[in-house]
Amino acid sequence: MRRDNHTCRYCGAAAPAVPLRIDHVVPVALGGTDTADNLVTSCEPCNNGKSSSTVGADLVADVAEDAMRWAAAMQQAADNLLEQEKPKQEYRQAFLAQWNAWGRGEGAARQTFPLPAGWKASIERFRTAGLPSWVWEEIVDTSMGYESVKAENKFKYCCGIAWKQIHALQSEARVHLAPAAVNLTYAWETGDVDALTVETALLLWGQEWASFLPGPTPAQEAEFRTTAHEALVSGRTSADLVQAAEQGAWFSTADARQALQHLDDQRTFTRQYVAHSVFQHAWYFSHGEAPTKEVLDALWANCTQLYEAGAHPVRVILAAAAAGLGDTTDLYVGLRAEQHEATGSHPRVLYAEDAWAHTWKKTSPDFTWPTAEERAELRAHLEQLRQDSRHDALDVYAAAVKAGLAHEVTLDLPHSHDTAEQRPTPVRLPPEFAPGGSLARMPASDDQDAPRSTGDARACAPASSD
Repeated sequence: MRRDNHTCRYCGAAAPAVPLRIDHVVPVALGGTDTADNLVTSCEPCNNGKSSSTVGADLVADVAEDAMRWAAAMQQAADNLLEQEKPKQEYRQAFLAQWNAWGRGEGAARQTFPLPAGWKASIERFRTAGLPSWVWEEIVDTSMGYESVKAENKFKYCCGIAWKQIHALQSEARVHLAPAAVNLTYAWETGDVDALTVETALLLWGQEWASFLPGPTPAQEAEFRTTAHEALVSGRTSADLVQAAEQGAWFSTADARQALQHLDDQRTFTRQYVAHSVFQHAWYFSHGEAPTKEVLDALWANCTQLYEAGAHPVRVILAAAAAGLGDTTDLYVGLRAEQHEATGSHPRVLYAEDAWAHTWKKTSPDFTWPTAEERAELRAHLEQLRQDSRHDALDVYAAAVKAGLAHEVTLDLPHSHDTAEQRPTPVRLPPEFAPGGSLARMPASDDQDAPRSTGDARACAPASSD
């Protein structure tokens, strides 16, 4: 029926529309046989109506031809199955030859060690795992050589040795499959910067991946290498690709472009959230309340300018913390000269304003900061002094502290021709400005605009670094 596609050879009717029968083309009563070339699929009505009548020669020939084709197809299928079974049989025989070489007793009384019921399936698993047949000689000899291993456990002991051999082979194969070291050497020798970057990133990614995930597989390594080259072609820098390698392992992706996206997301998070969060906490600590949206917007505008100028996020975060503690959104503490230029800020002016504001707050009856109007008025006065450029830096800072103590917005500075004749008026500093105080320990800027304790630098003198 399968040969005839479950269709009646007489009328063409097919199941399940009609019941089917196996019919003799030449009836048995007329000498017909039960061989496939005399059998045909017939529907029940055709079969009942045919009885023992003879059939035409064409139908007989047609059925015979189909039977021959079917027989040939079945023979081919059997041959293919035999060909597939041949390696299994050869591998199994190689094992049996080693196993049967050991036994107990002599002559006709000699007996081989028993094999468990599922030994053939176990041997086949070792074959598909890649264990070569010649290894069985050593494995069986080792197992049989241990008299402490019981006869019924000999095969199990062999399997344990075989799995160790497979794991050793797999470890060796991974070494040969890992192309990073070879490619790194080649890239170094040829001076191919892109190839060297890709292979370095691949090595970092693979090491990080293997530290907490199985693999990576050769296919995953190939994907990382391909997408890493595509990322470099699209304009990503070598530094970005190397930094993103670990991100890819952490997020279990072999696509270097996705790893770079994770790196970008992390940078955005660091820039926006961390600086904002640190500023908010510092502001709340010094004010007792959260900053307004206008204050946060002004802070973020200044942060953005610094990021665009190439400032490291850590420097921006530290400057934001100092700004929050100082009741300002101006960022200057710990920044470089070129970063001050990018934001248009003047560190000496901001240092003086910061000293004035902290002193104002410490001596205020209600412990409040100066208002925005008072700050603006002082800033304008300090800007005039900076442009005037006649006053010593320490004189300006001392006058700022004195003005803060008096809650004034202008600085009482001696004229430049009087400084040589008059001794400066002593100013008592609050504890935090005294040696060892919290603000005295504040890290200074690492540029040339930081206040100095010696020299004749002018506090508000215009300079190229401002």
